[in-house]
Amino acid sequence: MQMKSLKAALFFLMLAALFSCKKETDEAGPEVSFHTPFDNQSFMVYDNVPVSASISDESKITSVSVTLVDVNHIPVHTSVSTSVTSPSMTLSLSYPLDNIHLESGSYALLITASDGKNDSHTYQPILITAVPKALKKVFVATSTSAFQTSLYSIDSTFSSMSLYNSYSGDFIGTSASSYYQQVYLCGNYTGNFSGISLATNAIKFTVAPAVSASPYFTGYYSEDKKNYVARYDETVKGYNYTGNIVYNATANAGYFVRKMTMNNGYLVAEEKSKTSAGKLIVSFYSTGTPEQQVAISQDVVAFCEKDDHSVFVFGNDAGQAVIQLYDRMNNTVWNPYPYALPAGSILSALKIDADTYLFGHSNGTIYKYQYLSGSITTYLSGYTALQLKYDELNNDVYIAEANLLTAVDYPSKTVMHAVPSAENIYDFSFLYNR
Repeated sequence: MQMKSLKAALFFLMLAALFSCKKETDEAGPEVSFHTPFDNQSFMVYDNVPVSASISDESKITSVSVTLVDVNHIPVHTSVSTSVTSPSMTLSLSYPLDNIHLESGSYALLITASDGKNDSHTYQPILITAVPKALKKVFVATSTSAFQTSLYSIDSTFSSMSLYNSYSGDFIGTSASSYYQQVYLCGNYTGNFSGISLATNAIKFTVAPAVSASPYFTGYYSEDKKNYVARYDETVKGYNYTGNIVYNATANAGYFVRKMTMNNGYLVAEEKSKTSAGKLIVSFYSTGTPEQQVAISQDVVAFCEKDDHSVFVFGNDAGQAVIQLYDRMNNTVWNPYPYALPAGSILSALKIDADTYLFGHSNGTIYKYQYLSGSITTYLSGYTALQLKYDELNNDVYIAEANLLTAVDYPSKTVMHAVPSAENIYDFSFLYNR
């Protein structure tokens, strides 16, 4: 009996020790309770959000931070930490929404609290209204010689062009990044590819050409956050805003890339043979690996993305205007407009929407092409449109002639602005506030 009693006592002691250990094990993070902001309270970008909450833990709190996250709980702004005072504390801080790139929509403030072993995550939904988008400037690339490129700016008054700076070398393309508030210039034979910070007016990075009888840079295409530069050595380099290479692609041997566009994450490029009249349209995966290719006979003037799997190709075949549609999914090129286009060549083209496109013609006419109705009509006469671009924010079509930049309202054709240039206009780009 004594042995049985001893065994029973030992058993209960072991159970007591086991439960004691479980009680001492910390398996939960601190408890968090929001006081402010209120559920779905509205704020504007550049507001300071008052954040207050009660935070407690049975043992200790080692860290507390507040972060703005999107509807998928992915951080989209800075994390703000606060000092820890005790295992039971009241959080009180102002969270700054000082990011001009925040779009209007639903977000949440996330409080992350830790006791050193366990983290807790508590979300409070809020609504944010973005800073209204506005056109700040139009940058215009001009030149009076093959050895110098000038960059002018036109402000919101559209009174005249102001010289921003001049750069040595020739020119193939320009763009402005509204996100990073930078402008880019790309040369051809002698000009650099450079990124210029508008905050400091200083060159942020430069890629210099190796000058020879052949062009060094052969094509330039830009999205707001990435620039694609084609070279005669058969490569395409993608650069970010700091000048670091973030993309690499290689053309077919003996070919180089000229015109480019993006189509649902694929780079679509026109490749030209170095030794013959051969031309291809090639699509590349996002990794830079070639996907497929198809032969074409026209010289591409402009690509205009129609949808996620097809791109309009505006150009000229032996000097005669051609409109084709490249179906990337089926790797085919076909003529959606089966009739003869006006005699002469296409100089420029732009997309208004998935059905409507404008193209400048050498006969001094800007035509409207509508895909669904299969119609081509005169949109404007009397403009030799060397460049066409669309300011979607203000519904303005910009027309660059040799020495004049004109903005007309779409679709009314009302002239909104007309700014002359003493130098030959090569290209231009829009800079927005965000």
